[in-house]
Amino acid sequence: MKKYKKYLLACLFIIIYFSVSAQDVVASFLDKHGKDDNLEIVSIGKQMMGVMYALTLDNPELSEAIKGIEAIRIVSSKDPDLNKEYFDSARTLLSKSRGLEEFFAMNEEDSELMVMVRESKGYVKELILLLEQAEDEFNLISISGTIDMDVLLKYSESLNIKELNQLRSVKSNQ
Repeated sequence: MKKYKKYLLACLFIIIYFSVSAQDVVASFLDKHGKDDNLEIVSIGKQMMGVMYALTLDNPELSEAIKGIEAIRIVSSKDPDLNKEYFDSARTLLSKSRGLEEFFAMNEEDSELMVMVRESKGYVKELILLLEQAEDEFNLISISGTIDMDVLLKYSESLNIKELNQLRSVKSNQ
């Protein structure tokens, strides 16, 4: 019985290690670049998301879009000298991250967009957007929680952002 408990405990530690090490691209990016003065970092935690949800109850579409979101983290830079380095670094981290699947990618003349998702039990648990526009702007955005893509994309129609229009068309073709 003691051997069984030891094996069970060892398996538990291995599962926890791989779960934690595979999940946080933004934290890994910040470990590498977080001390750079030209990065802007915004982190909205679970409690603030709860406040935002309560403030949107008069807008059913918006409250439905954010109700399952637990956290949003945004890392951005407008330093044209470093944005390519930031984008390449984040792309490398995304490619090495276990459990993330490419949802959408777009490479145009002056911009590149990658959207990765982590799914669990039929729900999107994490959505990561990586965007570089004409080397003038870098954005790494992580949205985590229980994300209903249909609701999020439906609400985003009113935002009229070209990249989100692309996402809607990809989602409708699935």
